[in-house]
Amino acid sequence: MGNDNSTNAASKSVRLSNLTAVTTSDSPSIENKEDVTLIWLDKTIDTLRTTLREVTNYVLLYTEIEPCITYIRSINTERIFLIISGVYAEQCLDEIHDLTQIDSIFIFCKNLDKYKSEFVDTKKYSKLINVFNTEDELIKSVREELNDLHNQLATFSLYKNEKTTRDLSNESASFLWFQLFKDILLQMSHSEQAKKEMIDQCKHFYRGNIEELRLIKEFDETYTNSDTIYWYTKQCFIYRLCNKALRTEDIELLYIFRYYIHDLCKRLAIEYDLFKKQHENNPIITLYRGLKLTNDEINRFKSNISSLISTNGFLSTSQNYDLAIEFALKKSKRSADIVPALFIIEADTRIDHAIFADISSLSVYPEEQEILFDIGCAFKINEVYFDDEKNIWIIKMNLTNEGRQIIQTYIKENRREMEKGNIVLIFGLLLTEMGQYKQAEIYFQNLLSSNTIDDQISIYTNIGRIKYFKGLFEEALKDFKIVYDLQRQQTSKNEIDLARTMNNLGLVYMEQKKYDLAFDYLFEVRKIYKKYFDIDKSLVANTDNVIGVIYTHKCDYENALTYLLRAMKYYEEYLPTIDHPLMATNYNNIGLVYYYIKEYKQSLDYCLKAFNIREKILPKNHPNFGDSCNNLGLIYQKLHEYKQAYDFFQRSLSIYENNPDKQTKIPACYNNIGFLYIDEKNYDEAIEYHLKALNYYNNNESSKYQNEINHTLDNLGTAYDLKNDTKQALNYYKQALESIKHDHNQYAKISLKIGNIYQKNGEYDLALDYYLKAINKNNITSQDTLSNLFMAIGIVYHQQKSYASALDYYKRTLSILKKLSLDNELNLVWIYNNIGCLYTDIDDSNHALKYQEKAYNIRIKLLPPNHPDIATSLTNLGRIYQKLAHYSNGLSNDLERALEYYKAALEIRQESLSNNHQDIAISYYNLALIYFDQQNLYHAHINIEKALDIQRNIFSSEHPQLQQTLQLEKNIMNMLGYHKN
Repeated sequence: MGNDNSTNAASKSVRLSNLTAVTTSDSPSIENKEDVTLIWLDKTIDTLRTTLREVTNYVLLYTEIEPCITYIRSINTERIFLIISGVYAEQCLDEIHDLTQIDSIFIFCKNLDKYKSEFVDTKKYSKLINVFNTEDELIKSVREELNDLHNQLATFSLYKNEKTTRDLSNESASFLWFQLFKDILLQMSHSEQAKKEMIDQCKHFYRGNIEELRLIKEFDETYTNSDTIYWYTKQCFIYRLCNKALRTEDIELLYIFRYYIHDLCKRLAIEYDLFKKQHENNPIITLYRGLKLTNDEINRFKSNISSLISTNGFLSTSQNYDLAIEFALKKSKRSADIVPALFIIEADTRIDHAIFADISSLSVYPEEQEILFDIGCAFKINEVYFDDEKNIWIIKMNLTNEGRQIIQTYIKENRREMEKGNIVLIFGLLLTEMGQYKQAEIYFQNLLSSNTIDDQISIYTNIGRIKYFKGLFEEALKDFKIVYDLQRQQTSKNEIDLARTMNNLGLVYMEQKKYDLAFDYLFEVRKIYKKYFDIDKSLVANTDNVIGVIYTHKCDYENALTYLLRAMKYYEEYLPTIDHPLMATNYNNIGLVYYYIKEYKQSLDYCLKAFNIREKILPKNHPNFGDSCNNLGLIYQKLHEYKQAYDFFQRSLSIYENNPDKQTKIPACYNNIGFLYIDEKNYDEAIEYHLKALNYYNNNESSKYQNEINHTLDNLGTAYDLKNDTKQALNYYKQALESIKHDHNQYAKISLKIGNIYQKNGEYDLALDYYLKAINKNNITSQDTLSNLFMAIGIVYHQQKSYASALDYYKRTLSILKKLSLDNELNLVWIYNNIGCLYTDIDDSNHALKYQEKAYNIRIKLLPPNHPDIATSLTNLGRIYQKLAHYSNGLSNDLERALEYYKAALEIRQESLSNNHQDIAISYYNLALIYFDQQNLYHAHINIEKALDIQRNIFSSEHPQLQQTLQLEKNIMNMLGYHKN
């Protein structure tokens, strides 16, 4: 989004009256509603070749290779038939042949023998149908392959035996989709206006196609509902468009064709009654369908024995075994991956709610003895095996009405949340649960405009929910306010319905960070729901969950956990199963609180629970599943399990990239991956990902993303800071600080980071200025940020040798951290570390050892053995023993103990830090100091020079640490000079 990928056209557009021509910079402007796109790639297009449009409606002409391939790669739902010139085939056939979008390839050229020898005779290209040099032969071949493809196309939805009907796997959700679709369709309006809408759309789509327009006109003038099956079997425009809409679950197109699909379902029901009577004495019949399947499809059938299956639309079968076998075994060059298969279906005419009928007497092709199954018919897979004698896969199934039972259970479960139980509304709810927000919104908008049901409140509520899920909070607020006003105007008000709307308003205000306004609504909602607590605990649980999330946003983690854990208790008591979307949301929210208070193992436990539920019940590309992957990535990163973290971040990124309504989360993924690279010390990769995020925001209405831009600038500052590029770090930090207005916590965090850079550079007054500015902002609700500021101020006073002030700020820090840490000792490590250092500097070795040993023991217990923080503890303990050695005038072995600590610290730092890190320089300095005390001037000199090599590259010449190291070097050199004399 936001990127202009077009290039200048290298040739003029070819404009034909009934073909769509595309050159370098063009892209097709009309959406293809059929199954096949026919592309013709030839440098010199002959404008007389217009017969192709009579074969398939959607024809694109390309005169150049690159734009053609780019378009092919962009196709998701159609199959592509490619006609290509011999010259272009020589240039690109190897590149395009294996693209999954391409079904069949036809070479059209004058030099037949040359290209047959080059391409056909080698048998290298399985999708290549043949080489042609006459238009008639080409058209005939395209038509034959197209007919084969239309007969083969069928998409299947599976329903496995899961714990509850709320367990909507990606396949199972589609299965329910079709089971519900027909019930809803039969409740929709069936009027001449609906027919006119369908005819107008067909005329628009087939404009310029003389043959199809003739058929559309004939349909418009002569069609009656007794002709429904006849028109279906003609396999013209209405057959192709309806079947593609059903197979791709295109709500908009299905709504347009509701008039005809309604008639076809009704007509099948009439024929079914006649069929049942004819088979009263022999109710069980065997039916066949011959087709080609891919090896992947065969494997899906094999791995789903005893599962339910339905086709996404009407299913055509035959009573004629030989005809079905003949079709399955018909030779085809269309793909090397397809194999012949035969469905053998045992169907019992006595089964209720499973409609199928003999339509041969009404068909254009009566000799096919066709039996047509209605939308939503379900079959149980019994057996899958390969028939060696006939060289064909056999798939045995039987018709079942279990699909109807699943629908009834699903509706019953959802009536808890939609008391009216209107199946028309429940279908929209299913689309929303599947994460099909665009389809769901189209569906509800159509209900609103068509007056299919007289329930504006429910429709606006659902439209508002969809906009909320899409992150369109201002638009969602408008819809919820419409609902709120409508409910308050009702003479007999439903208190629970009104509370639900107030709850929705509270949710939107929460997302808009208007927390006090959200609380006003939500606490009022809670009072209402408490009245009905004994009837439905989930109502209170829902509100407690939202209140807990708001407390999380306000950094009040204690109250957040109180409300979230209480919601969890109510859900566990009331919901029919733990594997429920509300349970997953609650677990996720609890996990995030533990993440924020740095209880990462607890956080992992709850977020994994949420992930496992969502993996069971949601489609694989559902945005909530993406959120779970993202959260697990963050937690594994904190637990230093970087491979796991990276894998989860990539999964979430893939989900967001494939979900148009959630693409605004893509830059957040980039930022998370960037931070992962920071933790792995790969700063250049980190900067690359953070810049990707920044570019996304800047290219997409940057004013809407100011907070996100600020965070990304902060991230870039952090990456450059850790890379020791302080100039760039300060540049990005200050850009972020300039644009922060109301977020005092974020202002304080960035001020802290700027102050830290000045502190590292020895500019202590500037550092204090930024720290104190942040504190003086007031309204810092994050106790974590406040403790970091107090710690930083203590460090500056410590470095300025104002020990009393430093100790005061350190103790303030310790007081906050003890309240925040709960059971997490790791939060206390650095304050113990710094207090220990201060006591070392004021020669209070007993207190120094006490605090440093506390820090060291926590670190070796909770951190990996080569973690740089362990090196810090070893260094600090070394300093204490070095001082103790001075007090004893060398009479103890404290100096040797100090040396061992310093060596161990250096070893860890060399393993875990970049070669020019300042902490490695500190280790070399400490070793030089020990060797100097031991009069081992040779090793003292080697180590002090190593320290200077690093510090001269990262510090200015005036930096205090560099000055201190130079002074030690001078002392060593003086001593070396003295001994030389």
